[in-house]
Amino acid sequence: MAATRFEHPSAAPLTLLLPDLDGGEPGYWLRHWIDSRIDCRLVDLGQARCPDRNSLVTRLDHALRGIDAPVILVGHGVGALTIAAWAGLISSESEAAVAGALLVAPGDPAAAGADPRLSDFAPLPSTVFSFPALVVASDDDPSLSPDRAFSLARQWGAGFARFGACGHFSPADGLGWWPEGEELLDRFIDLVEPGRAPGQTRGGLDQLAQGLPPRDRGSSPLFRP
Repeated sequence: MAATRFEHPSAAPLTLLLPDLDGGEPGYWLRHWIDSRIDCRLVDLGQARCPDRNSLVTRLDHALRGIDAPVILVGHGVGALTIAAWAGLISSESEAAVAGALLVAPGDPAAAGADPRLSDFAPLPSTVFSFPALVVASDDDPSLSPDRAFSLARQWGAGFARFGACGHFSPADGLGWWPEGEELLDRFIDLVEPGRAPGQTRGGLDQLAQGLPPRDRGSSPLFRP
């Protein structure tokens, strides 16, 4: 029987959600997940106009303390960059609590035309994550091309999931509560459950998004009743 890395493998996973800049806008899928799922909790990253990488990493590390269950991290934009930065600085004690991470549209602060507010995150870490991870990108994200997203995924030892016309996965892109993303989260949680062999997890990451319905850019946003 494979040894689990979790102290309490029978505990249900808790998902910590790290929002992007301007994450307080109405219609944000991440907020819908928090309101509709009992397994999701927000990590407060503050409202700094120019986020400080070390400050955000510290906020995430503090949020992980005292959680007596496996943790799934979901970061969007600057939240994803915070997870990547944290992964290169974590202690073994903090690492043991993390079952896996979804990094949605992490962005590239060094790219031409990048949001200047992300400058403190450059250069991006080159460390291979010690936990399973999946980088999620879209075909038309102005802040991160699919090719660059794929490169980052391999740089971090993560899987890669590519969606269609979802922009930067922001409220302005009309995703609503983004049901395809929520289905992806559920699949990811099942894949990284305690006791699963590491080879099975790594082999399944790139296939997680297969079979999810494509999003029609012309369709109306979907909201949970």
